[in-house]
Amino acid sequence: MFRGKRGISRRFFLAGTVASCVAAEAAAAPPSAPAVQPAEALARLTAGNARFVSGNLTHGNIAVERRRAFAAYQAPFASVLSCSDSRVPPELIFDQNLGDLFVIRVAGNFADEVGLATIEYGYSALHAKLLVVLGHEGCGAIKATVDAIKSGIVLPPHLDALQRGITPGIASIAKTGTYDDCVIANVRAQVAKLSGARPVLAQAVASGDLRVVGAEYTLHSGKVRLLDSPV
Repeated sequence: MFRGKRGISRRFFLAGTVASCVAAEAAAAPPSAPAVQPAEALARLTAGNARFVSGNLTHGNIAVERRRAFAAYQAPFASVLSCSDSRVPPELIFDQNLGDLFVIRVAGNFADEVGLATIEYGYSALHAKLLVVLGHEGCGAIKATVDAIKSGIVLPPHLDALQRGITPGIASIAKTGTYDDCVIANVRAQVAKLSGARPVLAQAVASGDLRVVGAEYTLHSGKVRLLDSPV
């Protein structure tokens, strides 16, 4: 966490940057249909993952016309905070096209101050009313953090930044739970953190204009399981 004048300056800088980007996107975007509501956005992702699991992808090729159409603006229907793991590309596992998803990727799928600003931008400027926090089995960042907690060590720079971002969500179970337990705990912690992030996201969630959901991706099956739904 940033403290003192330096932290305040950075927060003001990020807030000003997001505001400027919101204005720029609004100026660039052409008149369009209303933003996709959270329930419909989640249904699209669920259907897309089912296609991915079955191997019936519909967005393997990107038409030149679509690339050109989205050159001047973007209108994603959902944001995804996911791990940087090369086996977990959100656009593929949800079978979505160019311009459909606003993706924030960092090892361990957690949101620091810059990640939070990026997510706020996705909601405020791009009107993505669904945010999915996507963890996955076999996450190396989670394993490294769990092992560090168990050993009582601090990871070397700059890996320690990942440890600081992940530890708060898993500290209570890191020494007793499985790695997968910690993956899920981290996802739930990020969902809670982002749902209560004031003022932008918290107000949007409270009004029902934004939904934040947690999910876990299984490497072997390709399935995405929503954590607030039955298995």
